[in-house]
Amino acid sequence: MKKRILLIEDDDLLRLGLKSIIQTKKEYAIDADTASGKQALRLFDANHPDIVLLDLLLPDISGIEVLRHIKRIAPKIPVVVLTAHEENELLFEALEWGANCYVLKGAGPEELFLGIHYALLSEMFISPKLAKLIVEAYLFVNRQRKALPPLNELTAREREIVKLIIDGKKSKEIADTLFISVKTVHKHRSNILEKLGLSNLADLRQRKMYVLTEMYEEDINK
Repeated sequence: MKKRILLIEDDDLLRLGLKSIIQTKKEYAIDADTASGKQALRLFDANHPDIVLLDLLLPDISGIEVLRHIKRIAPKIPVVVLTAHEENELLFEALEWGANCYVLKGAGPEELFLGIHYALLSEMFISPKLAKLIVEAYLFVNRQRKALPPLNELTAREREIVKLIIDGKKSKEIADTLFISVKTVHKHRSNILEKLGLSNLADLRQRKMYVLTEMYEEDINK
């Protein structure tokens, strides 16, 4: 039986090209495709595909938001992220949310099919050209790790708030999400900055990659 693929890519030419390439393999079928993150959520819920190919930069909602939705509802469904060199922060965020494979946009069909193959086996695959980027990002995060206290000094609530802050949420949005008052958010925010030795929220957001990596490593080591 063919493996049914949901393809989510906002570049029309690239999406059509990917469809043409995938259709050359008899074991795969494009079940649905879309350029919209919101439509992708509906298609995923309605069609229950075997695997998802996901662009991280979508016009309406973030590809990360789509990934979160997929992994919350069906954590075992494999996701192949279609990424570009400049999306390194999103790459780490996708890793945190359980994406299986990372294929560089513009890579040849061989890499695409390797990514799909390994994802369906629940294994990891990363395009070779992304390896240098990931090593550089790791070294950058490691330098930040040495300069900042570990995030395990934060409470569970403070960690929740940190994630929302680096996602760009305002105090009112954070309060509404966590069902607490804005005053309580401000108090937690002050505690977070003090514990991490930071001056302001801009400093925290600049360390987004470090924060996501630290949280991911702590979660998998629990």
